[in-house]
Amino acid sequence: MKSENRSNFYLINKPKTWTSQDLCSKFKYLYRFNKVGHAGTLDPNAEGLMLLATDKYTKLFNYTKETDKTYQVSALFGHSSDSIDTDTEVIKNEDIDLSNPSFEIESLMNTFLGTTMQKPPMYSAVKVKGKRLYNYARQGKDVVLPDREINISKFILLNLDGPRAEFLITVSKGTYIRSLILDLATKINTTAVVTEILRTNIGKLSLDYPEYIDDIEKLDKAEEPSCIHWSKVLDLPIVEIDDLTCEKIVHGELLDANLFENKDITIMQHGDNIAALYTPFNDKFYKPEKVLL
Repeated sequence: MKSENRSNFYLINKPKTWTSQDLCSKFKYLYRFNKVGHAGTLDPNAEGLMLLATDKYTKLFNYTKETDKTYQVSALFGHSSDSIDTDTEVIKNEDIDLSNPSFEIESLMNTFLGTTMQKPPMYSAVKVKGKRLYNYARQGKDVVLPDREINISKFILLNLDGPRAEFLITVSKGTYIRSLILDLATKINTTAVVTEILRTNIGKLSLDYPEYIDDIEKLDKAEEPSCIHWSKVLDLPIVEIDDLTCEKIVHGELLDANLFENKDITIMQHGDNIAALYTPFNDKFYKPEKVLL
């Protein structure tokens, strides 16, 4: 294996039934990375775009450009399940035809646009009192669900077919699509389960990027796949540094403020790699925020 810096970002499809951690573990095993992490968990029942980082770049997820995510979603109305998807038993509650004009489904969808509060589903990884909600759900225990602020910027109806509907939805970080669909169903006095979720975008990153890996099972472990350059993932000022400055960073030294053009967190670029992130310390110096050397 290569001995040089192997910290990179990758765009990769998470297969349905895999957990997000399954994907990271498989990728780590294939190419013997020291560490692989992901941004934005996808339910096992969902598939689509995930942003992975390897080795030291796993420290940089908090600095990525955008966190809004776009999904293509299929749902079955008039049905219900404990998990609001097909991971638990699906029960038919009633026959329903969403194309009936009386439902005014698109008008109701518009009421969800903007910033609002949402309760996560019981079958989710949200922690309450140090314990994941899905653990409470599996034990049959009641718990008060915490409200979370979310923003929905796009909610488009793609297709209606009797009880089935397809949507294109763009939401802020931390939004649960299953809860959103159930809330919509509640507004038309019925129930619903999500049958398919495909994440198509993370901010401006999309399935259309040439670096996108659509099938992890077809990867050749003898040859690492194409990574996506960090400049497409991070939106921070950049200062290119020489070897001497790089040595200072290795030792965690403060850097003269004259190196920097603004007072934002700044990427210190050495060659084509990120050496560190620096942030203002006082009027004269900047201090290390993250050192990746």
